[in-house]
Amino acid sequence: MDSEMMDLMGQRIREDRFGFVSLTDIWSAAGRPEALTPARWMQNPGAKRLAEAFEEKVGKSYLKENSHTGSCIYARKGRGGTTFAHASIALSYAKALSPALEIAVNELFLKFKSDAVTLALEILDELKGQAEYDQFRVTLRQLLKAHNKLSAEAAQDAGVTNFEAYNGAGLRGLYGGLTKAQVLYHKGLPSSAHHLDFAGHEELAANYFKATQAAARLRRDASAGIKGQSHANAIHESTGRQVRETIAKLGGTMPENEPALDHIKEAEKRLKAVTPNGLRLQPPKPKRKKHPKQL
Repeated sequence: MDSEMMDLMGQRIREDRFGFVSLTDIWSAAGRPEALTPARWMQNPGAKRLAEAFEEKVGKSYLKENSHTGSCIYARKGRGGTTFAHASIALSYAKALSPALEIAVNELFLKFKSDAVTLALEILDELKGQAEYDQFRVTLRQLLKAHNKLSAEAAQDAGVTNFEAYNGAGLRGLYGGLTKAQVLYHKGLPSSAHHLDFAGHEELAANYFKATQAAARLRRDASAGIKGQSHANAIHESTGRQVRETIAKLGGTMPENEPALDHIKEAEKRLKAVTPNGLRLQPPKPKRKKHPKQL
């Protein structure tokens, strides 16, 4: 394309023969901020992993046939050297530079590169979607941990001395009579693991609801003078069973049949390693266990 067709805010935006866009020219249009040169931006772990996610999405065979070097970004050295990148990466880079520049680049691509920008936006939407899911899952796990401390206090006030028995009763109620060891085996997890560290948002939410309602029931009964280990165990198991029945009535998946995702720490890592524009940097969907063991 000539300079008139690819003019961005008075700056000519160069392309190579495959339609890759010059990040250097976009950087110039942004006023050449030293902290965000293409080279420095690409040193950001987030930018690197965004490029990896894109390359995984489109495939190596596509890039070999439709790029200069077989990758989605490369530097052309020498006089007039520049860094070229696929439109999807260029759009993300523009957003990192400034929201206004992102809009301008988006409009430019929509005018001259509709196919490329459509692919770019689809990929970026998937990346954002994973970040949102990771955040939702991490938040639920943290809420559950925090509330478990309050639940323990309520259980202790209600006369619980054997917390392993109390927690086991609640787990049996929610997980269809399974023990902790059986849940881990069923999900294909190590015997030393905590099943909630691998749980998705629905399973976490079910456990959170069970914990809050059991604690509330124990407090009400304790205020009426009804206490004791056996009573607390029965309350916890009954509450778990009722939450399970609600899930069944709504047509949901039973907690023990929810697939084990990656460890919650991996989701936390993804949230920490994001680009300046808030994109997540791992493949779009969490990996699931292919063949959970059946009891």
